[in-house]
Amino acid sequence: MRRSKERRPEMEEKLNAVERRMREARGRLRWRVDEALIPLKIQEDHTISALKGEVLIISYNDSVQEKLRNVLESENYRFDIVERTTKAIGMLKMAKYKLIIVDYTRYRRSRIFEYVARYHPHIKIVSIVSDDRTGRWFMSRGCYSYLIGRNFDPEQLRICLVSSLRMGHRVCTLLKNGEKCNRSCVNNYQTEDDFLEDLDLDLTELEEDLGVSY
Repeated sequence: MRRSKERRPEMEEKLNAVERRMREARGRLRWRVDEALIPLKIQEDHTISALKGEVLIISYNDSVQEKLRNVLESENYRFDIVERTTKAIGMLKMAKYKLIIVDYTRYRRSRIFEYVARYHPHIKIVSIVSDDRTGRWFMSRGCYSYLIGRNFDPEQLRICLVSSLRMGHRVCTLLKNGEKCNRSCVNNYQTEDDFLEDLDLDLTELEEDLGVSY
């Protein structure tokens, strides 16, 4: 008796499931290969020596990029700009960064948090978000601070730069506690020169009070 060449429904369903898993596996493998080649692509486009390091901006929006560029240049920070998270991860493998500014107003980009937390926990992240609720959620994930909307206040960004990079705070305690930015984290900030100058003044006053000299 000749067997029927028609596939049984249950066999057809199993074959479809296998083909679907094969397509998904090929897609994941292709994605991993593409990601692994990103550093080579960056070298072709920029070369390692062309990467500035220090601050990394991740945003698709031209106006946001320009606004961030203006603030960073005015404060004399080095920076690089990328649009894709995958390329940003490639750049983190090639250059040293202290801060990442990520535009989350339209994209989640959760992979950048996972990668930084695993491989570069010393790097701080400032997020640009649509509202306070989203900003607080990102801070619960390890974000240093956040800015509201693409029309964020440039002065707040300057405060974040001083607080995170110059003063070395691990997190903005004001935003973490649900308070508004009020510059209190930097109002008493002193450079090393300021500190030494104040120390000299204190010693001079002490000499005058005691009638002695050191």
